[in-house]
Amino acid sequence: MNFNPGVYTVIPTFFKNSEVDLEQLEKSIIHQINNNVKNIVLLGTTSETPTLSNNEQELIVKTTWEKFNGKINIIVGIGTNNTKTTLENAFKFREFCDAFMVTTPYYNKPSQEGIYAHFSTIAQLIEDKPIMLYNIPSRTGVSISADIVANLYNSFNNIKAIKEASGNIQHSLDIKNLCDIVILSGDDALTLPLMSIGAQGVVSVASNIIPMQMTTLVELFKSNKIDLMIEMNKQLYPLFKSLFLDTNPVPLKYLMVKHGLATDESVRLPLVKIQSADIKNQIDYIASTIPHTSTSVDL
Repeated sequence: MNFNPGVYTVIPTFFKNSEVDLEQLEKSIIHQINNNVKNIVLLGTTSETPTLSNNEQELIVKTTWEKFNGKINIIVGIGTNNTKTTLENAFKFREFCDAFMVTTPYYNKPSQEGIYAHFSTIAQLIEDKPIMLYNIPSRTGVSISADIVANLYNSFNNIKAIKEASGNIQHSLDIKNLCDIVILSGDDALTLPLMSIGAQGVVSVASNIIPMQMTTLVELFKSNKIDLMIEMNKQLYPLFKSLFLDTNPVPLKYLMVKHGLATDESVRLPLVKIQSADIKNQIDYIASTIPHTSTSVDL
């Protein structure tokens, strides 16, 4: 697949009686398809992947591929802080997705040379799959330098895109100045500013709730209707902020239940449901001002 401009929705993992709720997973993906989202990401941060067993990860990926292969682009997160384990995930899922998302190794904080070796090893051994790099230093403790991103992009044909979630616009500018890798915002709130410097879309949390609005936001920029995009972004910005008033995906699941898009807001330890009544009130108020869509589609 090509990483075309647009919205890439990171699908949360739903639980029922402490088990993965496949029925809710399918409904959530159908909601994306019905609202013209062309790409989904499984096993991302929003999916609570660190709390999922290997069997649960396989269940999610294989079920999604069986039900939706050919109906929507399916990108699977395979990243770990262990190159060997990341490759094992790649070999396990390569027949059940269209592309991979690979995060910077976390916790062990490798040097830039180590980061290059990590990604280059993976790219060489799974050269049949497009790869989206994932840069999120707030969670991994280390950022991929712009030089390393450019070197990886220029060295390996299957390294196609980067989910840029550093929150540093200068970093994205540096990447854009060095190479033509597809940059996707890793933060809904930065979609507008990053697209203004050359990003092609967003890997989105908010699109779980407002998929049509997020696709419209990106399309407005592509259609050079910048004033309309600025106004729409202004309207949506409070929602973007509200989704991070507690740890992602806690507010997301809370809102999906409130809007009838999910039936259970359960998260797995060490995450817990929102404890603060003040935060709930803030989220409720903000969400009440944002229209949403909730429809189904026959497949």
